[in-house]
Amino acid sequence: MSTIAHGKAGRLVGTLAAAAVLTTAMATPAQAATPAQAAAPAQATAPARIHVATIRVADSTTQPFRITYGASITEGTVTFYNRSLDISGYVKAVSASRTVEFIGYNGNLSCYFDETRTASAGTTRTFGFGETCDVAGGFTAVDVYFPA
Repeated sequence: MSTIAHGKAGRLVGTLAAAAVLTTAMATPAQAATPAQAAAPAQATAPARIHVATIRVADSTTQPFRITYGASITEGTVTFYNRSLDISGYVKAVSASRTVEFIGYNGNLSCYFDETRTASAGTTRTFGFGETCDVAGGFTAVDVYFPA
C-alpha cells in the first residue's frame, strides 16, 4: 500500500472511530451524535466530529441527509452511480461560520475523497459537486458532518 493510501486508510479508520455511525440514510437531531459522544476519551486521538451521518448505497440510489448543529443546518442528497456520485444541498450558518465536511470511500479504500463547504455567519451556501471512483461499484459510503 502506498504511503498516501496508507495515510488515507489511517485517517478513514480515525474517522470511523470518531464518528457515531448511523444506519439510516437521514440523521435527525435525535439520531445525531451529541457533543459529549463526539469528545469521548476513546476518540482523543481522532478529530472530533459533531452530528455525523453516514450515507450508504441502498436500494434507492439517491439518499437524503439533514444534520443540525445549534441553529445551523446542512441538508441535501447523495446520488450514487456505478462509478461516481453527486452531492448537492446547502449549509446554513446562523451565528458563526460553519463548515460541513464530506468523506467518501469504497470498501477497500482504493477510492477516497474529502471535501468541505463553508457558509459565513448569517448566510446560506448551496453546493453541488461530483466525485469519480473508477472501480466496479464505485463509492459505497459518504460521511457527512460538522467538524468540531
